[in-house]
This record gives sequence, C-alpha cells and structure tokens, in this order.
Amino acid sequence: MTWRSLLLPLALLSAASACGQRRSDPARVAEDLMRPAPVGAFAAGTPPATTEDCTVRTAKTCFDQALTLLAANARGPERLRALSLMGKACDGQVKDACSWLSQHVKEPRRVRGGPPDDPVFQEAFQRWREGRKHHVRVTCRLVQGGVPQRCEVREATLPPDLLAQALNSIQASRYVLPTLDGEPFECDWTIVIK
Repeated sequence: MTWRSLLLPLALLSAASACGQRRSDPARVAEDLMRPAPVGAFAAGTPPATTEDCTVRTAKTCFDQALTLLAANARGPERLRALSLMGKACDGQVKDACSWLSQHVKEPRRVRGGPPDDPVFQEAFQRWREGRKHHVRVTCRLVQGGVPQRCEVREATLPPDLLAQALNSIQASRYVLPTLDGEPFECDWTIVIK
C-alpha cells in the first residue's frame, strides 16, 4: 500500500468548498476540487481551468507558477488558472497561498434554499443524526445565476429516501457566485450537509 492510496480516503473524507477560501489541507491536493471557469463557460461547454498535478512536495512550485501568472497581469482563463494553482499550493500547506486566497477570493453564499424544510425530512434526518454518523458530500457545478448543476454524490451515509430529498434541496438552492478580486467566476463546488 503506497502513501497515495492512504491519502485518497483522507481526501474523500475532507469536506470544504472548492470555490472559496480554504484552510491548508494536504490530503485535498490529490483530488483538486478547485476548478474555476469564466462566467458562462459551463453553458458554452468550455472546460474549467486546468493545472498540472500538484502534490505536497510540489506545492511551492504551484505557488510560484501562480505568482508568475499574477505578476504578468493574467486575465480571464489564465487568471483563473492562477487561482487553481494557488488553491493547490494552499492545500499543500504553503501559508502564503492560503493568505492570498483569504484576501482575494470570496466564497459563494447561499441566498435561497438550504436543507429541506419539509418537517417529515427534518424529523427523519434528526432520528438518523441521533443514531449514526451522517453526512452528504455532493459536488456540483455552480453556474451563472448561482444554480448548482450536474450534481454528483461523492459520499453519503443517508438512506436513499433522505438522500433524494437532500439532492433535490441542493439543486433548488441558489447562490451568489464566488469572486476573485470582485469578479465572479463559475466553478465545481462541494456542498456538505452534516
């Protein structure tokens, strides 16, 4: 068993936003959830910004690449590529990268929706919560208008009927897009219900 195979379960168990500010977490480097894209990119079929694979060992290199792009006044997709690299560097425990993210990136904010308000769901969820460890981890594309689309369950410990209600609720929610220096961007985003 290699250290990478040990790292993957940790990466799958971590729960954080893929768009916004993040705490340093080396386990998440392997998964690379930060995939920003220009507003309208997903609707047009444009893929999100891609970057080289970063590991804890190469996180400083990712940080240096991000700074190089930013120093060249990168705009559009290249600026979002720098953001992705900065996120990977932060995940790799480069404190300056985490500091940069906290100063320049605002997380998405839910403006409508949330966990299902249905009393039947709330009661069932509460019973489930009392009896077991519970969470739902879903990755969605957060697109223009703050709409979560193409949601994919990454991990769930809820029974199927509660999971279906939770997914419907997530997809009915609306968000303010995350911003980079005040400019909104779309991205893949992980939503966690605990």
